[in-house]
Amino acid sequence: RYPLAMISPPARNFLNSSFVNVDSLRATEGEPHLDIHPADAAARGIVHGDVVRAYNDRGSMQARARVTDRARQGLVVGLSIWWKKLAPDGKNANELTSQQLTDLGRAPVFYDCLVEVEAVRAEALAS
Repeated sequence: RYPLAMISPPARNFLNSSFVNVDSLRATEGEPHLDIHPADAAARGIVHGDVVRAYNDRGSMQARARVTDRARQGLVVGLSIWWKKLAPDGKNANELTSQQLTDLGRAPVFYDCLVEVEAVRAEALAS
């Protein structure tokens, strides 16, 4: 149902959600993006620069697609954590991750995140 694994490490110029308020650092990062392997993108009709929606049963988020072989096939990378008010749809990677803890060790499960990704068509952006 959700064939892609998703990880959301901090963006290089942010420290988790810290420093997103610094204009120069935010300008360096550009905008929220989702790295996707060329084979995964092609299978979904996604091209570099498309606005895409990553989603699962927990929620969804939109970002700009960066089609790159730096993302392993079967895995998408949504560098985070963009403040919600700065995201195109007011959401970020936290919408897709679980807030549960593991049974053994009470560790976070946010790297056990499966999603599907689709291109957001222009008519959907207008609404």
